[in-house]
Amino acid sequence: MINKNDIVAILMGGPSSEAEISRNTGKAIAEALASIGYHVVSVEYDPAHVLEQLKKIQAKVVFIAVHGKYGEDGTIQSVLELAQIPYTGSGVTSSAITMDKIMSSRVFIQAGIRMANSTPYYLKDGIHEVAKNIQAKYEFPIVIKPACEGSTIGVEIIKTAQELEGALKRTFSIEPRILAETYLDGEEFTVAVINGKALPVIQICPHSGEYDFHSKYTKGATDYLVPAPISSDLAKEMSDLAILGYQVAECCGVVRFDFRTNKDGVPFLLEANSIPGMTATSLVPKAAAAVGIDFPQLCEIILQDARIKKV
Repeated sequence: MINKNDIVAILMGGPSSEAEISRNTGKAIAEALASIGYHVVSVEYDPAHVLEQLKKIQAKVVFIAVHGKYGEDGTIQSVLELAQIPYTGSGVTSSAITMDKIMSSRVFIQAGIRMANSTPYYLKDGIHEVAKNIQAKYEFPIVIKPACEGSTIGVEIIKTAQELEGALKRTFSIEPRILAETYLDGEEFTVAVINGKALPVIQICPHSGEYDFHSKYTKGATDYLVPAPISSDLAKEMSDLAILGYQVAECCGVVRFDFRTNKDGVPFLLEANSIPGMTATSLVPKAAAAVGIDFPQLCEIILQDARIKKV
């Protein structure tokens, strides 16, 4: 049980491409927990010196608000496990699996979770050869994405063969491992699972038609409908798939599972986010608010589950 007199380090920022988004998340969490009496200290994540940072402030527990590499991929989790400092969210192995789209797709598909047809590709094989293989296996449009990035960074929707090599160069410039997958031309949804239980389904309605970086982070560019105006059967199917994904990846805390339907309305899991955005207007807080959990309460629920010796 976390005591309100304990020093809670809110770890944010760091070297990843999602650092600024992480700082927004961390600032919101710090303000929310402070508002209900917790002793919080915000810490700008320096991976090489993080234990020194935490010891300096005498942190008793770490609320991880770091998105992307070095925060969401099991690395900071392993450091905290070794130092025996309780932390929020999933453990080392679970974080590494859910962060890596190539690895997580293998785990989820093996568990019977429906995902879009996909293939991993590697920069070492050469962009021209990768493009030839993709054209032989897929019909356009297709989606390509870096294996270990979030916030839609590096995601490309390619509509013609002429666009393919240029898009591959851009995505491979971000990461040498990518995933190509069939484009699903339905609607976008997300389901948050907290401590093994699903929150209401949210439907994501970007005004541009695509939920890209601009749509995600530009105020007013996207409408979020919660609970989603869909059939109870569809909502239950996505919730059940999200809970199954949470279980098979052995997650902890809150994890957001993103879905998209095909033209027939069949839902497919896109990816899992083990440290989702957590400002007061982010998706997980919206879903929690729909069942009467306000933002400070949500942060406290996540904090109180902080521990070590996770998978």
